[in-house]
Amino acid sequence: MHPTTFALRPRLTAALTLAAMALATAAPARAETGAGSALKNTAIAGTIATWTVAALRGAPFFGCLAHGQPGNDAWGGRVAAGKDAELSYESIGAERHECQLTSVSGFALDMSPVISASAWQAKSDSAFSHSAWDIAFVPMMHWRYPVGGGARLDLEFGIGPSYLSESDIGNRLKGSNFQFSDHFGVGVSSADGHWRAGFAFRHISNLSIRTPNNAVDFKGIALEWTP
Repeated sequence: MHPTTFALRPRLTAALTLAAMALATAAPARAETGAGSALKNTAIAGTIATWTVAALRGAPFFGCLAHGQPGNDAWGGRVAAGKDAELSYESIGAERHECQLTSVSGFALDMSPVISASAWQAKSDSAFSHSAWDIAFVPMMHWRYPVGGGARLDLEFGIGPSYLSESDIGNRLKGSNFQFSDHFGVGVSSADGHWRAGFAFRHISNLSIRTPNNAVDFKGIALEWTP
């Protein structure tokens, strides 16, 4: 067998493993239609594609996850807020400075792990809890493209675990406290990576580990700053 085949095998195995993990989060939740379904599918498919590209190109995914960018592994902050037809949330968290993974056709791919705490609120006519909180860890991935003037446009993808304090909130039966937090965003960032602002979509469901698995699709904004 050609030596190149042996060299690529670990990368292919890692790519398939990451893809299987991401595909698992697409397990059916409560029926979704329209923009929410399209954005959820974009978040999951984009994360699968991004992880796969990173693995096949031998990008230092786990090095960035564990240690950050050599020479600048400092942590900054991220705030976000969003809502759906019934629920809303605000979050604050710590985010590490972007760590370079690879580049493809003029796009730079990097990772910024985020640890966040969020407060949820439901409408006053809710059948279950009117408030809740969650803690999440998401390795955010960004495809960035320079657009001049020291700015970069980007697409953001990420999937990570979350713990939700209430298994039922608003009129949603979430099935379990353990959830998966799937993300898709479109934003603009500075050339030095110190700041970013953009649209943020967050899909939360539990992989149908327990049912009913009523999903939540938050649409909102995110603001970030890192040293």
